[in-house]
Formats: sequence, C-alpha cells, structure tokens
Amino acid sequence: MLSKNTRGLIILANHIVKNYDNLINSSKSEKNKLNKQILLDIAEVGIKAASPQEAIFSNVKIENNVIKITNKWQAEIKSNTKVFVIGAGKATAGMAKALESILGDKIFAGLINVLENDINLHNKTSKIEFHPAGHPYVTQDSIDGTKKIISLVKNLREDDLVICLISGGGSALLEKPIEGVTLADLEQVFNLITNSGGTIHELNTIRKNLSLVKGGKLARIIQPAQILSLIISDVVGDTLDTIASGPTAPDNTTHKDAINILNKFDLKEQLPDIIKRIYSLRSYRQYTDTVKANDPIFQRVLNIIIASNLISCLKMEQYAKKLGYEVKIFSTTLEGEAKFTGKVITDEIQKQPNKTILIAGGETTVSITGSGKGGRNQELALAASEYLKGKENFSILSVGSDGIDGPTEAAGAIVDGYTIAKGTELGLDSKQYLENNDSYNFLSKTNNLILTGPTGTNVGDFIIAVRND
Repeated sequence: MLSKNTRGLIILANHIVKNYDNLINSSKSEKNKLNKQILLDIAEVGIKAASPQEAIFSNVKIENNVIKITNKWQAEIKSNTKVFVIGAGKATAGMAKALESILGDKIFAGLINVLENDINLHNKTSKIEFHPAGHPYVTQDSIDGTKKIISLVKNLREDDLVICLISGGGSALLEKPIEGVTLADLEQVFNLITNSGGTIHELNTIRKNLSLVKGGKLARIIQPAQILSLIISDVVGDTLDTIASGPTAPDNTTHKDAINILNKFDLKEQLPDIIKRIYSLRSYRQYTDTVKANDPIFQRVLNIIIASNLISCLKMEQYAKKLGYEVKIFSTTLEGEAKFTGKVITDEIQKQPNKTILIAGGETTVSITGSGKGGRNQELALAASEYLKGKENFSILSVGSDGIDGPTEAAGAIVDGYTIAKGTELGLDSKQYLENNDSYNFLSKTNNLILTGPTGTNVGDFIIAVRND
C-alpha cells in the first residue's frame, strides 16, 4: 500500500527494513533524513518486486481456463489437460503458494524441493507437496525429492502441462546423479576441482555432466508434455543455463569439456572409480552430455524469468521517477571488488546533476585479508563513505536482496557525508576497519546498518545513490 508523507513523498506501508524508523530518525539533518528515506523506499521497491509472491502474482493470470503469463505466453487448459507443478530453489515455496492460490483445482498434482525450514514456515498447499532438501550442498533428501519429481512427470502426454518453478539454490536442492555415482563421489570430485583452483564455470560443467536433471536433462525427462519454467534469477546476467544449473534450459557444455577440465588439473587418477569409468567409456556420453539448443524438445519448452536484478532495477527506476528525480541505471551486472565498486559509485553520483538517483545491481566480492566481520554490501558502503566525507548532498545504500550480507544479521548499509565523522567522534578509524574487513562493527556503532532479516528471495544486490543539493 502506498501513501504520502508531509513532504509529499510516496512511502510504502509495512516496511521491509525493520530498523527503518531508527535509521531515518538518527539523521544529522533534514536533507540527510530525506536522502535516507528516498534510498530506503527505493530499495524496498526493489526487494518487493523480487519476492516470490509478487513475481507470481504480477505475471500469472487465469481467465476462462486460459493461463496467461503476461504478454509472453498463454495456453488453454482443456478437459484432458493435466497441470503439474514441480521445481526447486530457495524461493520456490513462496512461488508455489502463490501459484496454487491462482490456479487452485486446475493443478492436478505437484512436488517441489524446498529448504527444510520452509516446510515449517509455509502453510501447507493442498495440491503441491513440499519436500525438504539440502542446501548449500546436495543431500540424500535432495536426491529423494528429485526421484519423486521424476516419477511424477516421466510418463506424461503432449496435452499435459508442467509448470517448473526455479530459483537460486536449485543446484543443491534438485539432483539425481548418474546411476552408480554416490553423494560421497560427487563431494570428492567437487572438492578436487575447487581445491585445484577450478572456476565456477568448470565446476558447473562437471556438475551438469554427472547429473540426470541438470543442463536441460529434466526437460528431456518431461517430454512430450509442454514445459513452462517460471524463474527467479540469482545470477548476474540471467544466463538460463546457470540458474539452478539449468534443468529446463539448453546447455552447450559436453562430455569432452568435462574430460578436458579433469586433464587440466591432472585429477583423473584421484577420481572415484565410477567417475573414472564414466570419463573413460564413450557409452556414458548418452548420460553425461547436456541437452543442446537445437534439440527438438525445446520447441515445447518456455523459460521465463519473472524476477531478476534487472526487473527490480527497472521497478526502482519507475518509482524514483515518480518522486521527481532524474534516474540513471548505471549497471545491473556489477561484479568485482566491493571496495573499488564503492568508489566507482561515489564518483559516478558526484558527476550527476542535482536531484539524480543512480541505480545499480549485481554481486561484488571481498578479498579477505583481515579478521573482521562484514559482508560485501557493508564493505562497499563503508568504502563509499570515505569519498563522501563532509558532503551533505549525497547518500549511498548497498543491500542484498536476500536480506543476508556475509555472516552477519545485516542486509547491507546506508551511508552519507556524516558517516566517517560520526565514527571519528566515537574514536573509530574507518580505514583500519576497512583494512581489517570489519565493516560490520564500524557501521553497527555508527548506526548505518540495514536490517531486514531473510526476505525469501535473492536476485543479487542493489546499490542506490542520490544527489540532493
């Protein structure tokens, strides 16, 4: 629900930021208070747009037995059509509840693999079963739930429709290894690659090779039924084959690519026996090779991203323009060192004219050299505050859409021209805290942390800056 305050600002009811009032009321000046309110409100718009429920309700409609997904897809549910709902991911419990509230008895059956906590946190759905699964690592529960999903959808007809709900975390929550490969085998292989300095792309190539559901293989199991995948992207750039390892998306990696990776790190002799056999016998290629884009099964598969960093940034842009500001989306694919990104954002907002809001998204990293406590958003914000010292007209916010920033209870931080000065008053040396990767303890003492708790979604981070002369 929207309303207006005495300044005429559009404000959101039921704040996602739990310490919203505390952050606003601790402002040094009226201008500082205004800037904080603007940034916090915009961030809440972005997080709300990424929520599983909002993503489903904004995109899925049913009218006269016709399911519509915005203007991208529609299909009639005929008398002989059975609708199944499957999927996996950290956000899929909320997606499933929302979808069932729309489709109701149109759903024939469903099963999704969710975080164990979501079994207790969500009211039971009547048509879609929730199965607990492991994260961040594949567990036996993940495999058991995936086997049940496969049993549900492996013998369907062309007239049937499978709606697949996918979000971040699906790589661990949805898994069925190639026959004979155990959890211990998978763990050994992944540890070997990781400890050898393998990239996430190399790890995912092996992961897809050794799976019967990743890299489009779930779509192959479901054929010939129609597949509609509704996806919340936690991946910078929204590459479909990367989100949850692309169970219904085409993938261009091969059996040979996997062998080359193992050879690159000279790992073949250290592999479990079953993995050695898989990569020495050509007969295993039918199981390891992922499904390519030219496969005819994708003529009956539609993958639609219904929430992402880009979608949230566009929603935030729309909202900020209603406030009367010029808006610039700087990037939705930011990566790199958090400290450096903080400087880049600060430099960019200072180049902009008065009454400008800068919006960016992505996922930065932190090179840990100290022993402090923090997260990438807090580190970015503290680094940015160094370049805002004494500048009342600017404020910067950096927040994780999932509400979790590093091993802390904070989602991120909001800083301004007073942040460093406040630290100095308290006897804090901001540069020492940065060098020790201790952004949390500095920003906690200066009252700049943003607290939301887990939001139930993840589309990466939002960095928002404002100039108000």
